[in-house]
Amino acid sequence: MYTKVTYDLGEVREIQKYIPGNYGAPGCARERKRKRTPAEIKAQNERNKRRKVQRLIMANFGEGDLHVTLTYRKEERPETAEMANALRAKFLSELRKGFKKTGVELKYIGVTEIGSRGAAHHHIIVNNPEGMDVIKLIQKSWKHGHAYYSALYEDGEFEQLADYLLKGESDKGASYTRSRNLKIPEPKRELVRSKRWKDPPTVPKGWEIIKETVFNGINPVTGYPYQRYMMRRIHDSQHLHSPNNQRTGKAGRDRDIRPGGDNSAGPVHKDLQGKDRGKRERGMDEDSWISAEPYDTPFGP
Repeated sequence: MYTKVTYDLGEVREIQKYIPGNYGAPGCARERKRKRTPAEIKAQNERNKRRKVQRLIMANFGEGDLHVTLTYRKEERPETAEMANALRAKFLSELRKGFKKTGVELKYIGVTEIGSRGAAHHHIIVNNPEGMDVIKLIQKSWKHGHAYYSALYEDGEFEQLADYLLKGESDKGASYTRSRNLKIPEPKRELVRSKRWKDPPTVPKGWEIIKETVFNGINPVTGYPYQRYMMRRIHDSQHLHSPNNQRTGKAGRDRDIRPGGDNSAGPVHKDLQGKDRGKRERGMDEDSWISAEPYDTPFGP
């Protein structure tokens, strides 16, 4: 008997299968248990947090939504992380008002990153509803520098984007935020009365395995095997949205814009892609921190 955990992320589902260490499974070989090192625990916690952010992105954003990088003109750079966070909050408040006027709710997840030389910039994922000129609204709401854009794509399940948003975690003053209206993927657990799962895994009709996500390993704590993979819904067309939808891949690429100016955050982040709940209030109406909560079963990668 093993435990199957499913995260419903809309077009994608994440599956984990493992044998609980408290009773094991008849006929299933068990390797020697060992105590994890502090370095292994830290690495696993990082993976857990990355997966949590990845799920959050996948469950709430899709093809054609935007990854926005906000930079500052040199003479307007905030002196402290607190000032940068306050300016970010003001920007999101203005953006929310603009969305509200069209009858659409703003959804976002982002990070304030402080560079090695003390310069702050913000990475924010926002929804890009059909029929709205979100880029124009962003330009109107951000008055302190430049805004760079790149469209999100379904391929790769946003793992690299989650890594990118989290890479500034160790930076002094870096902080994360998300709107409260985001759907929080909750795990569905079930006990399966079988000695082992199939490898490669089988999927229901209308779904396909994302091959690069399949991983089989041994839990170092319990000594028992585990499996993790993702599957995506099969669609007739190449894109999840209809060809005449302005949020198709081509439209997204057409919207990769780099405004000119005297301040640069480096190259435009084009086509960023990749292969439980915990909140801490930040002061504005829809801000909260994304916390890292370890799985009940400590496995990875």
